[in-house]
Order: sequence, then structure tokens, then C-alpha cells
Amino acid sequence: MKVAPSIVSHVMHTLLKITSFSKIVEKKMIENKFNKSPAPPKKSIYRVADVSLSYILERQVWEIKPKNSRPEIVVIFLHGGAYIANITKMHWNVVQKIVEMIRPIIYVPDYPIAPESNWKDTYTFMDELYWRVQEKYTDKKIVFIGDSAGGGLALGFAQKLRDEGKNLPNHIVLFSPWLDLNMDNPEIRKYEDRDVILTTKGLMAAAQKYGGGTDFKNAYLSPIYGDFSKLCPITVFTGTNDLLHSDSKKLRELCLSQNLPLNYFEYPRMFHDWVIFTFLPESKDALKKVKSILVTD
Repeated sequence: MKVAPSIVSHVMHTLLKITSFSKIVEKKMIENKFNKSPAPPKKSIYRVADVSLSYILERQVWEIKPKNSRPEIVVIFLHGGAYIANITKMHWNVVQKIVEMIRPIIYVPDYPIAPESNWKDTYTFMDELYWRVQEKYTDKKIVFIGDSAGGGLALGFAQKLRDEGKNLPNHIVLFSPWLDLNMDNPEIRKYEDRDVILTTKGLMAAAQKYGGGTDFKNAYLSPIYGDFSKLCPITVFTGTNDLLHSDSKKLRELCLSQNLPLNYFEYPRMFHDWVIFTFLPESKDALKKVKSILVTD
């Protein structure tokens, strides 16, 4: 399904392009000058939810419970940041919107990131987090929601759960997912100049830090190379100006070929990770679609 772009998104795209934002991000990725500590929950979240903090393997995990509600869904929200940057205020904006619109319990983990950790450390953390969530909420649906790298982690971890014969989440929602750390899809080149957020060079630098010497074609690093049979339903949101758009399209083709349920939403001229810009009309539209899918799933 395609959704028409708004004037607001067009203006924002132009402003980001004028500031050469993608080059700034690329430089930070290469020099590893991103935030390593997670931004704390916004004060406004406390008005709509009860927030508690715990630790798993010395990493912070926030549990967000909507006030005056009996949630039927538990969301594990996996933030983006190319596996080298931590949770930002914009991620908390998305979390708050999800709480207000869908009223689930949300876990927001400060999962291990590179270069201090690599993907194996991240998966060890995810194993423990998922086990705890399942043990605590045996009677509720569990949903993974991830943006960018968090989307890649959500899908890769789901494949690991399937491979090990463990219980899968009920649904996976992906916003502009990073599905292939190889970055060798031949179509990527035509999106390089369109995306105002990402560059191939910056992502490759981040991938080297996170990969820890493992072949990038490992499906837990790059889930696009995995098997999609016997997975749970997936919902993907992508934009046609996103550097990673070509791999979202490839995911759609693979899911169709393997008869895996997939909701695919394509937004013309939207740049990478636009859903976390929650003031955009397109972001609001996407989150409404997430609500309609999850509450009836």
C-alpha cells in the first residue's frame, strides 16, 4: 500500500538536505561519536504510564505500563541507531505515542551496542529479556517493534527463536528496518542521494563494529538472508527515499514467495526512519495503522 507524502514531510526533507545531515551522521558513525548512554524517559510519559527500571546483564530496561488500563499486548521496543547509538528522545516520543494509542505494556531495553559489545552480546541480552517477559506475561500477546537497526534485530532474533524451537512473538512491526549489513543490494546506489539521514559508508563503518568479525550473511546479523518460513506475521513501513528501501522491497518478495503473512506500507519520498519523527502526518498515519493491525491481530 502506498500513502501520498505531505507538504510537512517535503519541507522537512528539504531542510535536512540543506544541512547535509546525512554527512554529519556518517562522520559520527565512522568516528563513533554517538550517544552511548540512553536518553531517560520523557517526563510526559509519566503522566500516562507507570515507569519502572530494572537491569539485565547490567543494562537498563524500562517497563512502561499505561495507567488505568488492562493491557492485552506486551511490546518489546528495540531502538535504532546502527547498533552503535543508544535510545534518543525521539524514540521515547514513539514509545509515548504507542502507549497513548494502543495501551500496551512496553519494554524499552538499553541493549548492548558496539564497539563495547558485538552482536553475540546483544543476542545473549535478548535471550534473557525475552525469557523474563514470557515468564511474567504468559497470558498476553507479545509484539516486537523495531526501527532501523532495531528492526533488523527484531527480525533476526525472531529467526533465532524459530530456529531453536522457542515461542515466537505474535507479531513483528518494522520501521525502516536495516536488514542487510552487507549493503550490497545493487539498488541501494539509486537511493544514496535521496536519503537525508543515512550513507552507505557510515552504515558499513557501524556494521564492522557490531559484527565482531562474523560473516554479514549470517541471518542473525542480516535477516534478509534467513528463512522466513514458520515465522509470525510481519508489518513493514518503508519510504521511497530511504537508503534501506530496496531491502524492504526484497523482504516483501521473500515473504510472498514463502507464504508468510506480511503487511507492507510504502510512503513516497519518505526518508530513513521517518516514523520516529512523530509530528509528521505520515508518522501519525503509520502509527494508526499499527494500532488497527495489533488490536485486531
